[in-house]
Amino acid sequence: MWLAIGLVATFAYMLMPYGATTAALYVVASLGAAAVVAAALFRGCSPWCRSAWVLIAIALLLGGTGHLIWYVLDLQGLEPFPAAPDFLYLAVYPLFIVALWRLGGPTDRHDGALGDALIVGISAAVLAWALLIQPYLYDPELTYLQLLVSAGYPVFDLMLLPLALRLVFRYNTRIDGQLLLLLGVLAYLAADLLYAHGNSTGWYQPGGLTDAGWLIAYTLFATAAWHPSSQVNPDDRTGSHELSRRRLYILGSAAVLVPAIILFTAGVDTDTVRVAAGASILIFLLVLYRMSGLIRETQRQAQALEQLSRTDPLTGAANRRHLETVLEDELARVRRLDTPLALAFIDLDYFKQYNDLHGHAQGDRLLRDLVTAWHQELRPSDTVARYGGEEFVVVLPHTGPDQAGTVIERLRQRTPNQQTCSAGIACAEPMETAESLLRRADQALYRAKDEGRNQSRFATTDEAALAPS
Repeated sequence: MWLAIGLVATFAYMLMPYGATTAALYVVASLGAAAVVAAALFRGCSPWCRSAWVLIAIALLLGGTGHLIWYVLDLQGLEPFPAAPDFLYLAVYPLFIVALWRLGGPTDRHDGALGDALIVGISAAVLAWALLIQPYLYDPELTYLQLLVSAGYPVFDLMLLPLALRLVFRYNTRIDGQLLLLLGVLAYLAADLLYAHGNSTGWYQPGGLTDAGWLIAYTLFATAAWHPSSQVNPDDRTGSHELSRRRLYILGSAAVLVPAIILFTAGVDTDTVRVAAGASILIFLLVLYRMSGLIRETQRQAQALEQLSRTDPLTGAANRRHLETVLEDELARVRRLDTPLALAFIDLDYFKQYNDLHGHAQGDRLLRDLVTAWHQELRPSDTVARYGGEEFVVVLPHTGPDQAGTVIERLRQRTPNQQTCSAGIACAEPMETAESLLRRADQALYRAKDEGRNQSRFATTDEAALAPS
């Protein structure tokens, strides 16, 4: 509804001849947008990040008040510069800046959205310098106050642009309240830039396309505040590492823009060349920072994937794949250095009955608690691996028979929930294979269970002879 009303008012403003009626329409539309946004804050479900929308409502109120004063002066044929409306207009920007920053959420050191936005913003700043800001610096008719006010508009616009782009880069926007807000900010910036260029070159006239751009921006702000999706926290974020093809094109175009300006102004405008060259250095540093962030993220993901490939997802113990790697490494050390190595098969006693009595969820919790308790008893060099179901393998490097028996008994005593377990322990022979060592420990485990469970047994010499070499 608000979008339709605002668009109708905008077209009416453009079609009507400029005068008191159109001036009144413009003031009513701008102040009305402030009232509509403020009203959205007092409904049952106000927009997400309410403080940001309060700032937007105040900014629209200041802008509308500035329009009212400006049109009163203009219709009287007065053109003071700077005047009260200029200071009201400039006061709008800090409010917008803070609002956009709050809507963008917190930024951490790994967030690439702000860095990407700054790359585009710096490129736009060079273009704005060449087209909008520099002409004011060489205008001898401007006082220092007039120079500051004239340059203030594009400078503030350039501060708003990276914050708007940060929202675009950080969130996956759809046709919803957030996208309407972003379009409103961009429409406001476009109208500001058109006004700055038209005012410096003399073609701006009230009642035209530039004023319509501001009205469209106000309409989009009001529509966004009342859109149902504005009540939802936009937690569907793109990761700081994510670089879509569209985003890459935007960054590439921004990076090329500055050298292009240097190319076309070299030998003609040395000040612009200096500004563009400095901006090129900043962009290059930002790109390096962005790439370092991507490398860190890639390394983090690679480490996470490696951890997942080595870990049992339920208990956090090592999986069978990682157990095979550990055993091969440790047996190679035994053959090379003649160091002791012990291995134990441990099996929970009557685990099926526990599951039937307490449920599978409690059974899973028992397994997780078991691994946690065992890790507290073992050295960093020891390995606990889930072999299957309720059966685990413990690898103890540099551990002889006596010490292995003590360690495994300590683990059995740490079994949670008054449950018991049985264990079979085998010490590696000099030229033994992983399959042989596991087989001997498994046979010792079955002997412990056959003899009544809740105990440990060592692999015997007979079991070593039966095991394949």
